[in-house]
Amino acid sequence: MVGKAAIQGLVITAGAGEWQLKYLGRVYLTLNLLFFASIGLGALFNPASFAEAIGFAFTAPTAVPEFLATYAGFMLAIAVLLLVALAMRPHRRAAYASLAISYIGFAAGRLFGMFAGSSFDERNLLFFALEVVMVLWGLYCYRESRWLPLQHGH
Repeated sequence: MVGKAAIQGLVITAGAGEWQLKYLGRVYLTLNLLFFASIGLGALFNPASFAEAIGFAFTAPTAVPEFLATYAGFMLAIAVLLLVALAMRPHRRAAYASLAISYIGFAAGRLFGMFAGSSFDERNLLFFALEVVMVLWGLYCYRESRWLPLQHGH
C-alpha cells in the first residue's frame, strides 16, 4: 500500500499525474451531475416519451407519479447533491462513495434482470459495462481522495 507521503509527493512532482489526481474526481462528479440532471429533466418535462424510450408503459393511474418520483425527482435530487459536492470539497469523498455504491446497485439489478429475463442484449450489456466502469472510477476517486489535501481539488 502506498503511503500518504508518497501520494502527496506524486501530486507535487508528477506533472501529468498531478492533473489526473487533481481533476479526475471533478470530471467524475461533473459527468454524473450531467447524467442524472438530464435523466431527471427529460423525465420531468416529457414523461411519456422518456418512458417509451426506455420501454416503460403507463398502464395504471399510479404509474405516472411513481415514474416521476423515481426518474425525475430522485435523479434531480442526486444532481443537486453532486452540485453541492462540486461546490464544497469536504463532501466529495462521500459523493464518490455514494455514486460507486449506486452503480453497484444498478449493475447488480441489471445483471439479475438479464439472468431472470434472459435479456442479454447489446443495450443491457453496454449499460452493465458502463456501470462497472463508473464503479471502478468512483472507487478510485474515493481511494485517492483520502490522501490529497484540500488544495489539490479532489
